[in-house]
Parts: sequence; structure tokens; C-alpha cells
Amino acid sequence: MYRSIRLTRQFAITSFRAYTMSSPASINSPPHKRVKADSDLSIPPTIPTGSTTEINEAPINAMLPSSVPTAGPSRAQQKKSKPAVGRKRKPRRDLPDPYSAGEVLWHDIQDFLGREYVAGLLDKKDGAEWAAPEELEIMGVIELRVGAFTVSGESLSLYTPKGDGGEERKWAIVTPFAHPGDLIRAKVFKHDRLHSTADMVEILEYSETYRGGEGDRRKNPEGGCKYFGECGGCQLQPIPYPLQLAHKKHTVELAYQRFSALSATQVPPIGETIGSPQQWGYRTKLTPHFDAMPKRLQGEMRKRAEAQAARDAERPGTVIDAEGKPWEVRIGFERKGRPGVMDIEECPIATPVLNAKLTPERARIQNTITSFARGATLLLRDSLPTPSPLPSSTTPFDPSTPILDPSQHVAITNHKENVYERVGPWLFEFSAGSFFQNNNSILPPLVEYVRAAIFPPGSAVVPTHLVDTYCGSGLFGITLSPFFTRIAGVEISEQSITAAKRNAEINGLGEDKAQWIVGKAEEIFGGLEARGFKGDASCVVVDPPRKGCDAPFLTQLLEFSPATIVYVSCNVHTQARDVGWFLAESKKRAGTAGTEGGGGYVLESVRGFDLFPQTAHVESVAVLRRRL
Repeated sequence: MYRSIRLTRQFAITSFRAYTMSSPASINSPPHKRVKADSDLSIPPTIPTGSTTEINEAPINAMLPSSVPTAGPSRAQQKKSKPAVGRKRKPRRDLPDPYSAGEVLWHDIQDFLGREYVAGLLDKKDGAEWAAPEELEIMGVIELRVGAFTVSGESLSLYTPKGDGGEERKWAIVTPFAHPGDLIRAKVFKHDRLHSTADMVEILEYSETYRGGEGDRRKNPEGGCKYFGECGGCQLQPIPYPLQLAHKKHTVELAYQRFSALSATQVPPIGETIGSPQQWGYRTKLTPHFDAMPKRLQGEMRKRAEAQAARDAERPGTVIDAEGKPWEVRIGFERKGRPGVMDIEECPIATPVLNAKLTPERARIQNTITSFARGATLLLRDSLPTPSPLPSSTTPFDPSTPILDPSQHVAITNHKENVYERVGPWLFEFSAGSFFQNNNSILPPLVEYVRAAIFPPGSAVVPTHLVDTYCGSGLFGITLSPFFTRIAGVEISEQSITAAKRNAEINGLGEDKAQWIVGKAEEIFGGLEARGFKGDASCVVVDPPRKGCDAPFLTQLLEFSPATIVYVSCNVHTQARDVGWFLAESKKRAGTAGTEGGGGYVLESVRGFDLFPQTAHVESVAVLRRRL
């Protein structure tokens, strides 16, 4: 699931800038210098793919199982030796890494321009897909009518210059903050394969189809985030929440269409996305960062401390150099469209206790900035107060303990300090710097959904043993323990297993009920059978990091042959890849490779969960069941 990626880079800037949205620094919401009436043009609101149209989300780089075909060579394979002296160096044309944001964007562009058109162009093998129209100058401003969303919630506009032979060409322009139907002005800053990327200059006409949500500050000036339009965090803020959920459902649909290699009959209808109980103030971990002061200013600041003090009183965190140029201590997140850190005083998707703590933390950094030789990242983590007395194996946590109001929570800033978090009747303890889900409000519905998926009504096989792989601090193993005779948590991280053991103890789970195993990568399931865990009677929960599972793990999982598998993923694209590989390999081993849908495992259901409202990210839960 979503592995402790700081908010500033949870939708990290990639070579295609596919994760976040940008705009000039001078605006707090999408620009609206000249507003005209909505257009009556009938424009497809989203990328057409087959019979469905919506918007979806893109992942970061992922590791492939060795037997899964890739979409292209890796960056290492693409590196070329230096050209011989006197030869003109060819422009570098890197293909995106498999399952990266760039590759997902490439799929979006093919859908937008038309698969047949793109295929015909590529078949010529003359490199025309890399040649931007001559009139599209870098830093040039053009007027565009937006035609679709990308998977990350940015916009795609069609540019159609005439080719040398008079034939019509198609070229896509990717621009943040625009919605289908908008008429915009955008500044092109980069050319790439069949598309250019641009910054928003202004919106000339607004289309309201995907606007009007709580975070749309044009209509709700006090709602949402005042930094939207510049901060590189949330992408979907103006969109009404039901449409955000529809966006994420289609994310899952496209991922399985593009990356699973499964036929339409093998993928069940994707379920509606489960929404978050809280859409604002939900994020329990915040990681703002800052750059170090330039060395040229550090000496000047020390020499002119008294004179600077007066200026600081007027402009806290600002230093004036000898030439009168200001340098500001910016503490926050990545800006979109401009390099560097954007100064952030509050984040509306973070919990109140974290925003309250951010104020003194910012002051501390501003007052001690010269002590930092390089930039750094702050950590703020929402926690319950340390229980007193501390729960233990002899005096476990009492689930009848009243639930504290969020105002009684505390903010932890030391990554080694313990954090306490409650999920329903369970208490979890983990170090602030380690991974744990960052939206507490949706964890009870997520756990309940997984439980119901394992034990559907009328199921012929009812597993009695649970194997929690990539178990981390033991979230699924512990919360699902009442429904199983035995549970086993498996991790290759010894630190995670230590935390899981501790959480089992403080929740009253003894070794007779729960075992926690540091597994070797090449022998994840080794020794489980000797401990009484057999595949026929077991359910395996798979909750890997964003890169997904590798071939050795999937092979071992197939050999263990559990009755049920629940795959929880923060990267639906690698999940689709893994599920597709697993189903194909299981069918092959069952000896029914020529029979559609026969043998091995069946993909019973797939559904998204919105752990990060206002962003383009979606978690996905896939349930696989072994055929009898």
C-alpha cells in the first residue's frame, strides 16, 4: 500500500510531469483572468478507451517479475556510448520505465490521439513521433481547447498542424489545472514523444462539468486549499467528490485493461470506489521540507546579525544579501511549474494537530537555518498520547477504552519516537519514521471489506489460517485475527517483525495464536507447513510496496496454493501486472492453458479505496480464489 511517501512527492515529478498540477506562483487557485461563458461544444470529457470514458491515476517506477514482458528497455539499456569525435550527437530519446508515470501517460496519449493513428505513425519508423510541430516553440504561448483528462488529472488538448505533405498531424499538449471543455492559454516548456508539456497561463472559458467540489475556491472561496494552483500535492481538489471516486474507479479499469494481459471475461466488473469517511483533515503524516541557505549568505548573515534582526521582524525567514536580493526560508512542498520548495503554512488534508505543530516547527527552522549544511525534511506524525500504563502481554490494551477526540492527539516530530494509533478496538505502536497507513478514518472499512471478501456467504471453502505477507506492523494480521484459528505474519524486515510482535502482545495475541516470521526473499513461505499452515486451509493477504511483487514471491505463492488471496495495493498498475501473471501461470500449471477461464485461480473481484481524497491516488483490493 502507499509506502510512507512524503506528501511533497507522493505524486513525484517524473520526466513527463504526470503526477501533479501546476500554475504560476502568483495565483492561489486556477487562474481566471478572463472568464467567458461555457462552451456548448460537445467534447469528450475524458480519454476514450474502449467503451468507457473517465480519468485515472499514474504510478511511479515498479520492479517487474522476470517473466513478465516489459513495455520497453530500461534506462540502463538505453544508455548510449559517447559519440565519436566529429559526429553530431543524436538527441536522447528515452522510453519511460515500465509501469512508471511516463508509461501510463504514454497510454493516455495513444488513447487520446487514437491507437490506430499512433500505430501507423510508429510503423513508419522514421522518428516522426519525436518531432514536435515547428510552430510549437519552447516558451511559446498557445490557445487550446481541452479535450480530456490524463490519468493524473491533468489535461490533454489536441494540436493539429499540417504535415509536410499536407496530411493532418496530431499532437497532444499536457497542461495542469485545466478541465475538458476549457479554453486555455498555455506556455510550452518541453517536447516529448507525440506530446508537449505546458504550464497554465490562464483559463479563458471555464467548463463546469468537473468543477464545483468543496475545494473549488472559485465557488467556495473559504474551502479547499489556498495553495492549490501552485503546490504539487493535490490534483483533484475542484472536482466534486463523487466524480473523484468515479475517476479512481476508472483508474482501476484502465490498469487492468492496459497491464494485466487478461481477457475481458477474466476481469470482473470493477466495483465502485469506497470513499473516505473524511475528505479533509485526514492525513496523519506530513513531511514538509526545505532547502539550505546558500553559503554566500551564511557569512553575510552572521556579519550583519544586528541589522538583519530588524528586517527579520518585518519579514520573518527572509534574508537580504549584499546586493539587496532576498532569499526566503521556504518550508513546504514542491511547486509545480517552477523549481524549488513552496512555502506552506498549513495543509488542509492534514489533521489539525499536525497543522498546529507545523507553526512552531517552521519558526524553529527559520531561526536555525544557518545550522543546516543542506536541505532537510521534517516529520510530523499524528499520535494518541502515550498510554499510561503501557499495554503489555500481561495487561493488554482494553478495547473498551474511550476513543479520544482528535483535539487530544499529539504531534510527534522525532522519527525514532513511538506513535500510537487506534484502528477500531485495536491499538498499534510503531516508530514515527516507519510505514503505517496515513488515513486512519478509512482503515476500519478497509479491514471489514477484506474480512467480508475472505468469507463470502455460501463459500465452499472457509479458511482457518491467515498468512499476512509484507505484514509491516501487523495491521491485517492483528485486525483479522478473531476470524482465524492461527495467523502468521511474514516480512523480510526484522524491524517490522519486531513491531508486529509488540503489537500482537499489546492486543493480547499470544504465540499460540500469532507467529511473526522474518522470511528470506527466496523462502517467504518456508516453514509455514511445519507450523500447521497449509494452503488448502489458508488465506494469504498480500500488501506489497509500490513496485509490487517479484517473480520469486509470486512463484512461491503459487506453490503454497492458498484457498484465497487478497491483494491490497497502492499501485494498481503493478497489481494488474502481478494478478495477470499469477492467473496465467496458475492456469498453465493446472494443465488447462487452452481453456478460457479454466483451472488455477479466478479473479473474483477488484475494487478501489480512496485513501487519499483530493489526490489522484487510489488503492486497490483484488480477491483471487482457487478453483475447486
